[in-house]
Amino acid sequence: MHLIICSKKDLAGQNIKEWLISLLSPDKRKLGNYTLYEAEKIGIVEIEERLIYADYIDLKLKKEMDFNEVLFASRHSSKDKRKIFSVHVSGNVKTADFGGKPYSLARPSPITMKNYVLALKEKLERKPEFTFTLEVTHHGPSEIKTPSAFYEIGSTEVEWRDEEAARIVAESMIEAIDGREDWNIAVGVGGTHYAPRQTEIMLNTTFTFGHNFAKYTFEGLNEEILAKAIEISEADYIIIDEKSTTSKIKGLINQ
Repeated sequence: MHLIICSKKDLAGQNIKEWLISLLSPDKRKLGNYTLYEAEKIGIVEIEERLIYADYIDLKLKKEMDFNEVLFASRHSSKDKRKIFSVHVSGNVKTADFGGKPYSLARPSPITMKNYVLALKEKLERKPEFTFTLEVTHHGPSEIKTPSAFYEIGSTEVEWRDEEAARIVAESMIEAIDGREDWNIAVGVGGTHYAPRQTEIMLNTTFTFGHNFAKYTFEGLNEEILAKAIEISEADYIIIDEKSTTSKIKGLINQ
């Protein structure tokens, strides 16, 4: 089962959850402290805490139910108030300012991320004021051993409450579950927080990404973190943003 997790404290996540329930007509049952909405291949669970602080939530939930992947349905917040659909993996390269632990990475689900992005791409004309962007690895939870990613709507309460935006995300999540699996997996290095080069590659090539590291993380990016990212992303490639990647980081990659 693919488990979609949302927080009771997250407006966008709640909006997406309601659309998933409407589209899937799942069975509802109580499992321990959780309510599970279960369809054929997809489960939906909401939790009390904010998602970024939900370390080990997969281990907690696996005491009550079986699943092999986590999709976090979430809001995206930013000062620039851009209207976006975004996707990324959670984790911290150095400090843990917004959940998770320092120097720790969640396990990604790059195949589902890719299928989601392609499904979403076909629906963007329904919300032309929105754009899609891949984000780099940031915030918690970092302690997630099950393949996972964040699927977000941004960046203000107006967008979090947008019914059509939430429906597009819900539909794309459902379609992503049964997508193709033979994508080329890479770890991305360089660029800004919104990873424009990696976003373009994600949208228009056979490549997908697990972890992505922005230029602003280079101070903390070391051989151990990079090796871990490659391992848990199951990546065969590293794709760099040439202009922003320093010679030190290039040397790290070429070791």
